[in-house]
Amino acid sequence: MTTCFHRLDAPDQTLVLMTPQARMPQLLYWGEPLPADCDLDALARSREPALPHGGLDVAELVSWLPEPGRGFTDSPGLAVRRGRRHLYTQFILQSAKRSHDGWDFELGDAAAGLGLSLRLGLHADSGVFSADCRLTNLGADELAVDGLATMVLPIPRHLTERQSLGGRWAGEFQTTREPMSSAAWVQEARLGRTSHHAFPGLLLMEPGTHATQGEAWSVQMAWSGNHRLVLQRLRLGGAQLQAGELLLPGEVILLPAESHDCPTLHMARSSEGLRRLSLRWHRFIRECVLPAMPAPRPVQFNTWEATYFDHDDRRLTALAKAAAELGVERFVLDDGWFAGRFDDRAGLGDWVPCPKRYPQGLAPLANYCRALGMEFGLWVEPEGVSQASELFRAHPDWVMGVPELDQPLGRHQFVVNLALPAARQHLFAQIAALLRSAPISFLKWDMNRDMTHAAGPDGCATARQHVLGLYSLMDELREAFPSLEIETCASGGARADLGILRRSSRVWVSDCNDPLERQKIQRGFLGFLPPEVMGVHVGDARSHTTGRVSDMPVRTLNALFGHLGIEANVLHLSEEDACHLREAIKVYKAERSWLHAASITPIDHLDPGVSATLAIAADGSRALASAIAVGQPHDAILAPLRVPGLSPNWTYQVSLHPLWWPNPAAGKTATSLQTATPLMLPGRALQTSGLALPILREGSGVLVQIQAIQ
Repeated sequence: MTTCFHRLDAPDQTLVLMTPQARMPQLLYWGEPLPADCDLDALARSREPALPHGGLDVAELVSWLPEPGRGFTDSPGLAVRRGRRHLYTQFILQSAKRSHDGWDFELGDAAAGLGLSLRLGLHADSGVFSADCRLTNLGADELAVDGLATMVLPIPRHLTERQSLGGRWAGEFQTTREPMSSAAWVQEARLGRTSHHAFPGLLLMEPGTHATQGEAWSVQMAWSGNHRLVLQRLRLGGAQLQAGELLLPGEVILLPAESHDCPTLHMARSSEGLRRLSLRWHRFIRECVLPAMPAPRPVQFNTWEATYFDHDDRRLTALAKAAAELGVERFVLDDGWFAGRFDDRAGLGDWVPCPKRYPQGLAPLANYCRALGMEFGLWVEPEGVSQASELFRAHPDWVMGVPELDQPLGRHQFVVNLALPAARQHLFAQIAALLRSAPISFLKWDMNRDMTHAAGPDGCATARQHVLGLYSLMDELREAFPSLEIETCASGGARADLGILRRSSRVWVSDCNDPLERQKIQRGFLGFLPPEVMGVHVGDARSHTTGRVSDMPVRTLNALFGHLGIEANVLHLSEEDACHLREAIKVYKAERSWLHAASITPIDHLDPGVSATLAIAADGSRALASAIAVGQPHDAILAPLRVPGLSPNWTYQVSLHPLWWPNPAAGKTATSLQTATPLMLPGRALQTSGLALPILREGSGVLVQIQAIQ
C-alpha cells in the first residue's frame, strides 16, 4: 500500500502528516515553509532510518498514538482493555478528509472493536495547530480506557532542552529549564484542578534559544483537571512527547457505541526564539479561545486583603467611595458576605447574603457602587462546601468522596461533586437568584480545595466528570446572563488553562501581591497566556504573603501590563501614595486601548537582578518597556536594555515616564534618559545596542516610552 501525505501550510511554516500503508498518521515534517511542489515522497524516504542488529525487523516510528501492536516498544499512546484482556491495537486508516482549516482522519480496528477519530486543525493567522482525539467502543462489551494521549509528537533530536512551569501557592508559574536527560520526564497533576505545581504545557528548544533566537516547540492542553505530560528518550534514539488527560482507575468505562473525547492539545512553533512563540499563543487565545470581552478592561478593587472576613457596612461603603475617587471602575466583594461566613470554617455552600451583615441583601451595596460609577462583582466558590452549612446538612451525598471513608479537609472544606446534575441545578438556582437580586456583573469564581478522594456516591472516580460539570455550570450561567464576566481563581493561579479560559475573562494569577515576586510569576504566565487576562493587583506596602515592603511606584509599575486592580486598603494610603496611585490609574486608562491588543512579553536582560517587560502596539507606532530591579543588580553599571521587535528603519522618540522617575540619589550621575530632552533613535539601534539604564536599587523600576516619529 502507498503512503499518503496530508499537508497544512501557514504563511511562515509547513506541517506534514503521513499515513504509511494506511496506518496511524505520523508527523513527518514541521518547520519552515516548504515549496508548494516539494516531493513529499522523497522527503519521507530521506527520513527512513537504518536498522541496527539486535532488535525487531521493523522500526515502528512515533505515530499520533504509538501502538505496541505495531511493534512500538516505548511508552504507548493508548492503553485499553476488555476486562483483564489488554488490547494490542492495529488501527487502519478508513478516510482522510481535508477541511478548510485542517485534516480529519477516521481509523478502525475491527479485531479490537475500536474506532478512532483524529483531527488536526490550523489557525493560520497565529500559526497554532490544534489536535483532537475521540475513541469509540465498537465492540459488544464494555471497554476500559486506562490511558489515552490526545496526541504524541516525535521530538527532533536538536531540541534537547525543556522548559516547564511549576511552583506552589503564592509562587505559581515558576520557570524551570533543563537539558533533556536519558530518563523519562513525567509531569502529573492528579488533584482535580489544573494545579499550582504543574501547568499543562511545555516548551522544547535547541540549546542557546532565548527571546529572539532559536527554534522552540510548545504545547498546552485545554483542560482544567488531571493531566499528564511525558517526555521520553526512545530506546532506538530520538524522543517523544505525550500529552493527555490523566485518567484515574476505572474513570472511563465505555459501553458499546459510547465515545471518549480527549482534551484538545494546542501546539506552536517558532524559529525566532521564545518571544515569537509567546506572541503566537497570545494571538490564538485572543482570536479563538477567550469569550467576547467588553473593552476596555476596567480597573477593579477587591476587598480581600483590606477586610478579609470582617465585613462592615460603614467600612465597605468607605472603601467603595475611596476606590471610586482613585478611578476604580469595578468593586468586587470577596469572601465573607454569605450566611455563617465569619471565618473559613463555616458557611461555604449557602449562597445567600448573611442576614446579620446584609439584612437587605447585596442590592444596597451594589447600587451604592453603581451610583459611584463602578460595576459590582462578587466572590463565589460554588465547588466548595463547609461541614457547618445548610447544604452539607441537606445533601451530604453531594460531597465528593468515598462513602464511609474519612478524608482530610482543605481550608476546612469539602468539594461539591459537580458531576451530579442535582448539585449543578441547585448551584445554578442559587447563583442565578443572586445575580437577579442585585446588579452583579462579575463573579470571581474560586476553588480552594484539592480533590484527595475524587469519587462519587458509588465510590467510582469522578474527577473528570466534575470538570465537565464545572464547564456545564459556567456555560449555563453565561447563557442565562450574557453580560456576566467570570474570573477564574483557585487558591490563586491553580486553574489557569485554555479550557477554563473559554469561559473566563480574567485569571487571578496568584494570591501573592508582592511586586518583585509577581515579576517572576508573570514572566512565566506571559509565556503561554495573554496579558489582558492577567489579574495584577496593587497590594499593601507590606506584602501579606512575603512580608516584604515595597514602594507604591514599583507596585503600580508591576500592574501596568496586566489587568490592573487594587487590593491595598485604600483607606490607609498616605496622601503621596494615593496621589501616585490615582495618576498611575490614569496612565493605565490612557494606554489600555492599545496595551490589551499589544505584543507584550518579557524580554531578556543580562543582569539577573533586572526583570524587563516590553509592550509594542499592534501597528508598531508605540511601545512601553519596564525595567524593575527584583534583586540587587549584579553589576554596578547595568547592561543596556535592548528592545526587540521594533521596525528597524523607523525613528523613535525615547523618554522615561515621569511617574516612575528613578531616584537621583542612587548614582553620582544620570543617564541621557534622565533629561527633559527625548532621544531620537532608529529601531535598529534600540534592538542592537539598546538603552543605558539608570542606577536601580532593589525594588525600584523605570518605564521607557517609545513613540514612532511619522
